[in-house]
Amino acid sequence: MIKFNKFNVTNTETKAKARVHYSVDNRVDGRKCVTIYAKDYINQLGEIFEGELIDNSDIYTDYMEKGRVVLFADHPHYTAARARAEVKA
Repeated sequence: MIKFNKFNVTNTETKAKARVHYSVDNRVDGRKCVTIYAKDYINQLGEIFEGELIDNSDIYTDYMEKGRVVLFADHPHYTAARARAEVKA
């Protein structure tokens, strides 16, 4: 089970935890989504969302990204992630 907290995302079964911040509906094409951005360069977010991490780092040009996961409305964790992302406090 994945738990969405204010400053992190945790997989309660494997105990993997990633520091994150959220963004809602930030796509140019207007699709509803929640984007979860990793705050660290380690692959912790990739351990929680296996196969879904987007990381466009390029070691040849010395461009490094921390990684992100984009959840659309048809994703099983979309509703929980959106509820957490929309909480202001």
